[in-house]
Amino acid sequence: MLKTFTLDKIVDEQLTETEGKRTFYLTDENGDKRIVWGTTLLDEQQFPVSISTHKKREFPLLQCLFHSKVKDTIKIEFTQYNSVFDRKSMSEIQQSVDNIIKEMQKKPYRVGSLLQFVE
Repeated sequence: MLKTFTLDKIVDEQLTETEGKRTFYLTDENGDKRIVWGTTLLDEQQFPVSISTHKKREFPLLQCLFHSKVKDTIKIEFTQYNSVFDRKSMSEIQQSVDNIIKEMQKKPYRVGSLLQFVE
């Protein structure tokens, strides 16, 4: 799956002396807007030197964006990455959510306090 993004804006925030957050504002090939962000490691001058993500699927995109400038166009192929990290369709995601809800409804539950106080 080849995706094309244009980098519209970059916003950096300093979270601690050694950690920051970099947010990327993108437009894809269909004109849809998207925001992705990652945690950055900062050097002594508080400049980002590397980036990591909490979402494994965004890793290749963030690595490309980290080394890009505003108004750059990035083309990235996700096919090989998707074969390692399964990409579920919206129907599969909805089915997973429905299954979780059904399982939760089967579990016994307790209403009220778990402890009884005696005076």
